[in-house]
Amino acid sequence: MRNFLLCFMALCAFMFVACEPANDLPAEPKLEITSSTTLRVDKAAGNYTIEYSLTNPVDGQNIDVKVVNAEMITIANTDTFGEVEISISENTTNALREGAVIISYGALSATVVVHQAYEDGNVDSVDKVEVTATELIGSYYGDHLAPGTAHYWLILSDGGIVDGSVVANSEFFRFDILAPAASDDSVIKIPDGRYSYDYYNNYDAYTILNLGNTDYSYVDENLEGWATQFDSATLTVEGNKFDLVALVGDKEYHVTFEGDYTLTDSTVPEYISNLKGDLVIDVSNCDATAQSFGDYWECGYCNWQIEFVCKSGLKYGTYLVLDFLTTSPDSSAGFVGTYRASGFSEEDPTKPNFGPGVFVPGMRISDDGLFMMGSLYQKYVDGVGVEQAPLLDGTITITDNGGGTYRILIDAVDDAVPANRITLDWSGRL
Repeated sequence: MRNFLLCFMALCAFMFVACEPANDLPAEPKLEITSSTTLRVDKAAGNYTIEYSLTNPVDGQNIDVKVVNAEMITIANTDTFGEVEISISENTTNALREGAVIISYGALSATVVVHQAYEDGNVDSVDKVEVTATELIGSYYGDHLAPGTAHYWLILSDGGIVDGSVVANSEFFRFDILAPAASDDSVIKIPDGRYSYDYYNNYDAYTILNLGNTDYSYVDENLEGWATQFDSATLTVEGNKFDLVALVGDKEYHVTFEGDYTLTDSTVPEYISNLKGDLVIDVSNCDATAQSFGDYWECGYCNWQIEFVCKSGLKYGTYLVLDFLTTSPDSSAGFVGTYRASGFSEEDPTKPNFGPGVFVPGMRISDDGLFMMGSLYQKYVDGVGVEQAPLLDGTITITDNGGGTYRILIDAVDDAVPANRITLDWSGRL
């Protein structure tokens, strides 16, 4: 028996080793500029070499080179691995010329910015400006721009914002970057790395996007301000230390920041509803009103809205809206009946599928879901929203009890997965 057990244990050990997943996955490719990332040249025509390194290449994948400002820069030769030869034409203008060479490898890219003088001896005609930022603020938007890559919007400032207002005589450097998603949503930090300017907005990780709000702004002593978009930029992040080099016209700003910072989580929630389970709506402390808007949606049917508002104020308790269409275009026909959710149009999934005898589902009109329209439920405590949900599907039944009173039955669900059931059984005067 003992020999059998030994053999069995040895076999199990062999099977475990043989079946254990391999940990020798190929390393990710890495592309870097090994020469200067900023090339300053004089006004004369000339040939120049940009050097790069590529580690862990993938079989069958090639380096691709593009230029920004083809009148200024021409690709001369890319045959030698690790080198890109370019030709720059003479600058016959009376202004600094700017361009760039972008080296790409799959999803990776690296950029060399080229500045060309407009007069002899004026190679360094760009004024370098040192700025020490005292504040870094920004927002985190998740992967809404590029799946798997997160969008961050950052502001570096030497004056900043105090009590919601900008400080006079302050400079602001605003820019969008793409990076890996935050590993901890409760404490969002910018991933370490070097971020290059993406002229073409390929939405690659570790890039600064060429968008309208990637700019330099200045606010004067009268709190009047203006903004100028970056011509190019690079950002280096190491922990809580940030180094931004931004070209804006004839100035090259070197902005440094080191210290603690906080980013606002501005990701769009997947669901409008934040309910944690089924809900029986309590409107015992609400006033209820009914109002006709006629053919508001221009669909041939009368639009009614029944609204429950807390007696203490709109933002101090339950707020419930029932938005529905009767079977008649005339409000005189009343609103008694059973209404089913309209759903959304196949042609435009953001618009309800209007028709007779339906209620309009609750829908988002702001990214955070705080602003909705249609049939919706919200609850506030001391002015702060604590619960919200759209009535997405189900039925609303309104019956006339006589004597000016009505009964409203709701049997609906929200937009969460799995859905939460939302019910109401109310009788009273509208």
